[in-house]
Amino acid sequence: MKLRGRFTLTLALAALVPIALAAVVTTRVIASSYRERYAADRAATQQTLKRELARLEKNVSESATSLAGHDNPFVGGMLLDYVKGDGQLDADAQRRLREQSLPLMRGLSLDILTITGPDDVIQVSPHYRAKVGDVDKVVRERAAAHAGSAYYVRDSIMNGRTKETVLAVESAQLSRYQGYTVALWAGRRVGDDLVSPLRTTSVDARIVAPDGSVLLPPAGKDWAKLAKDDPIREPLRGPDGVPIAIVEVAVSDGGLDQLLRDITLTSALLALGALGAVVLTGLFVARRTARDLDRLVEGSLAASRGDLDHRVPVRSKDEVGAVAAAFNFMMEDLKTSKEKLVIAERIAAWQDIARRLAHEIKNPLTPIQMAMDTLRKSWKKQHPSFEEILEESTRTVLEEADRLKKIVAEFSDFARMPKPELARIDLNEVVRYSLSLYQGAVKVDSNLAPDVPEIDGDKGQLQQVLLNLVENARDALGKREDGRILVTTKRGEANDRLFLVVEDNGPGVPPELKDKVFAPYFTTKQAKGGTGLGLAIVHRIVSDHGGRITISDARDRGARFTIELPLRSGAALLASRI
Repeated sequence: MKLRGRFTLTLALAALVPIALAAVVTTRVIASSYRERYAADRAATQQTLKRELARLEKNVSESATSLAGHDNPFVGGMLLDYVKGDGQLDADAQRRLREQSLPLMRGLSLDILTITGPDDVIQVSPHYRAKVGDVDKVVRERAAAHAGSAYYVRDSIMNGRTKETVLAVESAQLSRYQGYTVALWAGRRVGDDLVSPLRTTSVDARIVAPDGSVLLPPAGKDWAKLAKDDPIREPLRGPDGVPIAIVEVAVSDGGLDQLLRDITLTSALLALGALGAVVLTGLFVARRTARDLDRLVEGSLAASRGDLDHRVPVRSKDEVGAVAAAFNFMMEDLKTSKEKLVIAERIAAWQDIARRLAHEIKNPLTPIQMAMDTLRKSWKKQHPSFEEILEESTRTVLEEADRLKKIVAEFSDFARMPKPELARIDLNEVVRYSLSLYQGAVKVDSNLAPDVPEIDGDKGQLQQVLLNLVENARDALGKREDGRILVTTKRGEANDRLFLVVEDNGPGVPPELKDKVFAPYFTTKQAKGGTGLGLAIVHRIVSDHGGRITISDARDRGARFTIELPLRSGAALLASRI
């Protein structure tokens, strides 16, 4: 992974943790706040329900207490009628009770009113007149047991001609006067008046029996949705303390689950957006940094190619800018040093060539001098074999003159070698064509890699390189019957170069001579007329192509010449890829 990728990934991972933590904390805080509000709403609704029940029970108890008081004209008058009638009510009293009971019940906002005499006979029952005259001891018993405390019952009332069983809150009382006691209970129907203060858009209520049957349905149709959580339940206890009905109140959580999902989704989207912004920022910063580093890499590659005029633009004053400035200073210093070094190397090279050329010229001059000296002495002495000596001396002079001419011609060719005319060529084709021109006693095998890419090269000069190396290998093999020369081409591992290898199974090159074989006029074949320029020309051509040539030992103790050529002219051949 490149630097920009690693930088962006590291920045994204570093930003992901706080972003994710912030999203989780935000979601939990909001969720906790909504749950607390929901719990508070349930508690407030439960308190309201209890308050409404207490208000209803208090109103009924107060109504029963006011009826049982001596100063109440209805019940007090009824007791006076019992006193006057010696424990009996005459017809006028009974008529008066029937006529006044219904307006009295309605005036006290009651739905149930029952009054029994001392003999437990029902005298007043405007809500169910058919019970008048019946004996009912329950009224006295409840009054004695509860003494005005409210309780809940299921009682029957007449709604027109229809009998209806209703849920009611009742309170029973005893009223005494001069030895006579009447018992009464007063009740009010439990219905919408109780639950309507609770109902809102998010709260609904109903009343159910202990067996689950609905006595008062909810106002809305979404009871199941509102009662997703357990509803608030308040039992309505009967005279014996056993619940005869239950008020259920459902409080909506306001779609808390959906809200939490929306908050989670929103937090995730915001986190992704923030992470995307961080990644884009990281990419931008990494791109700028990597771009400057890429320019430094380009500059390094240019320096490796010898382009010391290359400069890296300094676009910032940070550490990368300081490196770029230092690089430019180094390139300027290298350029100055190289110019001085080139001049010194050029002088040294020409001095060495001049020395070697002088040595090469001196070799044929010695036989010429000796032949001419012998000829002069023979002439002075009038040697009888002068003609033979003349013939031999002139032949030696001519041979050595031809040798001098050859040395001068080769030196001239080496000094005036033209720059390569580069074009896209197939190295395998160059090898095939060159080997087809070779006429030698030693067999040459080839092992050419398939589908090698084309390179920038001078076809003629590369043919000269290959033929020179093959001739050199042939000379090294001499007259060996098992002599073998192998020419190989292959790709570089980084796909940036091609290899051309020429190896033989001859005697090889001694280690102490490997550093000298490419020097001009160095040869181990003086006896065979070698001039020492063949491998120097090979080295020159390979260098002009931007490549390099090395010599090593072959597997079977012969010599191996390895040439590396870049695919493109000007591409650096680095020992390791950057």
